[in-house]
Amino acid sequence: MRVAVVVLLVGALALGVSGAPFLSSPMPIVPPRSGGDAGYYFWDSFESSEWAPAYEWFEPIEPQGWRADDAYWTAFSPFDIRFCGETYPAGSAFYVGSNGLVGFAGDDLDDPINQLIPDPSWPNSVIALLWDNLAGYGDGEIYLDVDGVAPERRWYITYSPWYFYNGGIDPIEFQVVIVETWLTTINNTVEFHYRDVDGDSWRNQGASATVGLENGGGVEAVRYSFDQPVIFNEIAIRFVDQHYVDDQIGEFHLLTPEDGYQGSSGETIHFSWEAAEYSGHGDLFYSLYLADNADFDDVVIFEIGEDTGMHYIFGTDDTGSYWWKVLADETDVGLTRWSEEVFTLVITQAEVIQTSWGVIKAVF
Repeated sequence: MRVAVVVLLVGALALGVSGAPFLSSPMPIVPPRSGGDAGYYFWDSFESSEWAPAYEWFEPIEPQGWRADDAYWTAFSPFDIRFCGETYPAGSAFYVGSNGLVGFAGDDLDDPINQLIPDPSWPNSVIALLWDNLAGYGDGEIYLDVDGVAPERRWYITYSPWYFYNGGIDPIEFQVVIVETWLTTINNTVEFHYRDVDGDSWRNQGASATVGLENGGGVEAVRYSFDQPVIFNEIAIRFVDQHYVDDQIGEFHLLTPEDGYQGSSGETIHFSWEAAEYSGHGDLFYSLYLADNADFDDVVIFEIGEDTGMHYIFGTDDTGSYWWKVLADETDVGLTRWSEEVFTLVITQAEVIQTSWGVIKAVF
């Protein structure tokens, strides 16, 4: 595609930002939501936020034969995991404790006495999905399962069945899932799924448990609950990286030239689009993609910067049909979003008016 380039940048068009609604939880006791602690936000499945999880139970497949009281075992991460701002490469040691506590450091991971996190004393660098005095008796089982295909795999660690220590014969079932991501600058999403946390004990529903995430130094944590009976059956809790949430790019639309516009060579075409909704940590830059085919093969890319428009003049050899769209790219996390539409335009040859000049004879 031959292009005669004449580009003039124009100013941005502002667009307002609106927040997602939150509805009241149907449960009588729900802890307040949290933001920014240890780099995470969290939501549970009682909320209506677009970030809230839906409860689901992954049926485990791979039993490990691990069952004991006040013990932990060693596994190895199946993919890179960025946890509380620190990256642990695939194959890193990962410890699974009998007391509903897993993490990247084995020190005191078998501790049956839960802590109010953050706490610098060991254990640290932990995922406390139900940190309490628990045990795996004769039929207790822990499963490790990897589901899905890279880069969207999920690593499930499932306790099923498991028990409160000296809490009777009624088992409990719960699991943590760590979600793989291809964005290396953010933490992996972590979810807790609770199938049954009523185990014939005064400790039911997290009444004596710690639930949350704590970093390697024990000085930062995102805590969902501590010694509160707010972990109900068939509830899910999702911890999402703060930057991933804040740096999301909202939808935006193409403006001019309107779809199907017909212009001519030599005409100044004004391309413009809305500013995307964005309030993240970085800057937002736009690129206009222009091609002479709907598949955008042999595409010409104009890097516009923060502006939301440009002027362009098609040359005399640039007649034909064109397709165009815009990509928004934020500079902090590296998230991108396309315009909601792809527009077309047709460029025809400008009409040339020929004038014949006669011979003028002056008589003096």
